[in-house]
Amino acid sequence: MKRIFYTVIIGAVFYGCQSKQQNTEKPANTSIPVTAEEVKQATIETNLRYSGTIEPSQTIPLNFQVSGIVEKVYVEAGDEVKKGELLASVEKANPKSIYDMNLAKYNQAKDAYDRLKTVYEKGSLPEIKWVEMETNLEQARSSLEVSKNNLENCDMRAPEAGVIGKRNIEPGMSAIGLSTAPIELVKIRIVYVKISVPENEIGKIRKGDKAFFSVSALNGKTFEGFVTNISPVADAISRTYEAKISVQNPNLELKPGMVCDVMLSMKSSKEVVVIPYQSVSKDSDGNTYVYLIDKSANRAKKQIVQTGNYLGNNLEIVAGIAPGQVIVKEGKEKLSDNSIISY
Repeated sequence: MKRIFYTVIIGAVFYGCQSKQQNTEKPANTSIPVTAEEVKQATIETNLRYSGTIEPSQTIPLNFQVSGIVEKVYVEAGDEVKKGELLASVEKANPKSIYDMNLAKYNQAKDAYDRLKTVYEKGSLPEIKWVEMETNLEQARSSLEVSKNNLENCDMRAPEAGVIGKRNIEPGMSAIGLSTAPIELVKIRIVYVKISVPENEIGKIRKGDKAFFSVSALNGKTFEGFVTNISPVADAISRTYEAKISVQNPNLELKPGMVCDVMLSMKSSKEVVVIPYQSVSKDSDGNTYVYLIDKSANRAKKQIVQTGNYLGNNLEIVAGIAPGQVIVKEGKEKLSDNSIISY
């Protein structure tokens, strides 16, 4: 009876171990489902991209031509002004007094000249006296012109139509001796976008090249212009060349200092290898890789690649794979090198 009991116990233990071993074993050839994508070749236009800054087409610093105390300033920064418009003025009391005095001297000299002219023409006035009268009249006229100019120069007027860029003066300040121009006038009906071009790219840019740019300050609005200036001398520190793009700005929405993203459209194209960007991964060593499909063995093999630029939903591949090969597009998260797959 005891022998039978031990036989039953041993049988149960053997059966349990066998069942446990069978439950923990996995099928040897379980495949991982993935989505496949063929590596393609695409033709793209060659474009150059830069960061640019908007500048006025012309900046005119305005200064007073006479000394004195500023009496009034008629404009604020951002005001659009016409040619000849009054911008600011200094006190006119002294220049006006000098002008009135010279005007009186001129009128006196002119009256004497007119009265003695008839006498001289009749031969009753000596030549030397007539020359003296002419000289006095010319001197009075010159003094009057100088004082008139000084009086007019008390008013600062816009030499050109434009926009007030800066106002650095207030009533009560001295009109002379400022470290900066009292008023700065800028012309922005046409603006420039200034870019810095590396020396390895400056040879690709020509005057007249079309450029497109977007301005983040204007909600990404895009504009179009043309390259008008290319500096022949590189910056001594950055070793870049300055280029300027001319842009029409009729609504004055482009303002100096705005930053923009610039794209120069080159008249050339090239063939590149492209794959969906979601098929690319990075390993713990920082290597960029994809899973290349071995069709004969239905396996995914890790392949290191070198990437280029994003092209919409695709990514340029510089090295590592070639057109016609097949890679894993989706499902790569569950894969390891040499995994068995189905697609």
